[in-house]
Amino acid sequence: MTLSKEQLDEAQKLYDTHGTLKLASEASGIPLATLQNRIQKAKESFADSRYNIPPLPEDDIPIDEVIDHLHSRFKKRKANRDAKKWIPIEMKSDEPIGLLWMGDPHIDDNYCDWDNLREHLRIINEYEGVYGCNLGDYQNNWVGRLGRLYGEQDTSHKTAWKLVEWLINEMNPLILIGGNHDMWSGAGDPLKWMRSPHSILEDWEARVELKFPNGRSCRIHAAHDMPGHSQWNSLHAQNKMAKFKSNASLYISGHKHNWALGQIELVEQETTAWLARARGYKFHDTYAFVKGFEQQRFGQAIFQIIDPHNPNPVSWVQCFADPLEGAEYLQYRRSLRQ
Repeated sequence: MTLSKEQLDEAQKLYDTHGTLKLASEASGIPLATLQNRIQKAKESFADSRYNIPPLPEDDIPIDEVIDHLHSRFKKRKANRDAKKWIPIEMKSDEPIGLLWMGDPHIDDNYCDWDNLREHLRIINEYEGVYGCNLGDYQNNWVGRLGRLYGEQDTSHKTAWKLVEWLINEMNPLILIGGNHDMWSGAGDPLKWMRSPHSILEDWEARVELKFPNGRSCRIHAAHDMPGHSQWNSLHAQNKMAKFKSNASLYISGHKHNWALGQIELVEQETTAWLARARGYKFHDTYAFVKGFEQQRFGQAIFQIIDPHNPNPVSWVQCFADPLEGAEYLQYRRSLRQ
């Protein structure tokens, strides 16, 4: 029911006279809730009569458009994730190839092993059919409270990024993995702009499938690290992944600054798989020293050979803890095809 101006004025006068809603209601016989409602409407009417506020344009798009946009972004992200279950790499030749999987470089660290790092880059660039791959942690990238550790190394953060850019250019990489130190950079990670458009860059892990013209394909599950740990078996996580999670010819990771290499037969899958962990190039690790972990000397990188013409399920993929030995054997395998 529409209230008249007289009714609104009367309600306001009653309140002004008696001072409280309760006393005004008792004196007039008007129910308390009714009187309260009339006084509120009287105030609104009085304010409306003094000025007018025209409606302002909204500062955002309508919520329906927001939802449509989010829905569209979700579909794109889901399609992207689905495509990355096994990222295809279509090789143009079915010649035997080698992948040199570099462990954590920590290239700006005072204890980066430059002897082996430079030697492995030389192998990538001088031997036919060799591709560079990296398992992450290209630099220390100290952030937050860890930023104080830049005071304990010779290189600044700025110089560290220059070293990383140099490393990636020298690698001419096929596959790059971002480790935990790299992911500390957040969404603005410069690695995304440093890499070649002809290489794969994924945070933490990449599952790739190399497809050769003769129809053979080789799946590789590479990650900065894999879930699972055993103090007695450095390849526990890789073994677990091979038996329960995916179907690949190589399971390889870095991160823990130790190395191990082995081949197993997966009876139920009727295949074999290599399990590998690359030590990386941080020769001396203060954390490992304090915790009493042994400092290993070898296994900075793992060299993988794929020979798509080799029918033997045991030897068509082979891995070496010595990249130079692997590169030499690759040249022999390639010579058999000439």
